[in-house]
Amino acid sequence: MAKPPAAKDPKSNGDVAAKIRSSREGSCRRFVRRRFWVLIAAAVVVVVAAAAAVLLRPQGAGAAASREPPGGDFAARPSPDSDFAKKVVRLIRKFITKRYAEYGKGAVTLRHMKQYIVDKSGGKLTYDDLRDDRYSLVIEHEVDEIVKRCDGGKRPVSCVHPEGSEL
Repeated sequence: MAKPPAAKDPKSNGDVAAKIRSSREGSCRRFVRRRFWVLIAAAVVVVVAAAAAVLLRPQGAGAAASREPPGGDFAARPSPDSDFAKKVVRLIRKFITKRYAEYGKGAVTLRHMKQYIVDKSGGKLTYDDLRDDRYSLVIEHEVDEIVKRCDGGKRPVSCVHPEGSEL
């Protein structure tokens, strides 16, 4: 006579493989679930930090505020007058004429030129004044004209002064 099949005991060898499989699947799921919640928590922290940075930023901070000199306001400075334009154009031409060989090599910078203008202003201007677009545009316009006339330093130095202009 044949014995009837014995009831499966959870501790028997037949169920061990099934237990291992189910425990692996369970631990994998738990691992993925933990990772998911860790990523969600990290995302929440990043969003909260970004929101706090935006809300706590001082008013007026930004690109325009970063260009202002410390303790200064460009709008508080007087606008340049026509006298400024005439004087600064003469100073720029004189500066480039004296340093034309260096200019042709690209060794003369706008910073050098602005410092020269400040030095020759007799204390009436500061370097920060020349950072103001209203002043800086006058300088940049004349420099652009000289670059065009002199082809970036390839023509004779006489090109610095346009025909019919006074020295």
